[in-house]
Amino acid sequence: MDVVSAVFATYLDAVSNSVHDRLTDQFNTVEQAKVVKYDGFEIPYSYQIWKIKDKSVCETYSHNLNDKSLCSQAAKRMFREMCLYLQENPQSGSKYGKTKNMYCNAATNYKPLVATVSFDEKSQNDKAKQACSVAILKVMENPSKSNIAARKEACSEND
Repeated sequence: MDVVSAVFATYLDAVSNSVHDRLTDQFNTVEQAKVVKYDGFEIPYSYQIWKIKDKSVCETYSHNLNDKSLCSQAAKRMFREMCLYLQENPQSGSKYGKTKNMYCNAATNYKPLVATVSFDEKSQNDKAKQACSVAILKVMENPSKSNIAARKEACSEND
């Protein structure tokens, strides 16, 4: 048994052992919260009525958009892997089918946050050159006195 299979088997075993879980799983009215270590992230998510709540996935990373983006993309991969594992390793019982459907639905329907935050680091000189270029274009388009005066003002800072 490879490491991934062992991790998933342990996870599934832990989820399915308790009598309380059996009763709440039958009706699944109680929201369940999970945190799974995967691909360098601790991926938190919640589910209820055998459906993963999209807004709960990687919710603890909300303070950092880059980390939340990376976590949510890892979560999408994890859901896909969980679905494939469960499809390739069938077990008996209704809980297995519900668990498999939950992860396969998440693998298909969950939309990860894809974002990159960067800062515009243009210097004042670059901004002045850009303003001058725009003013020159305006004069070429319409050589009015006001456009010529605006060009002289914008381009005098570059001299």
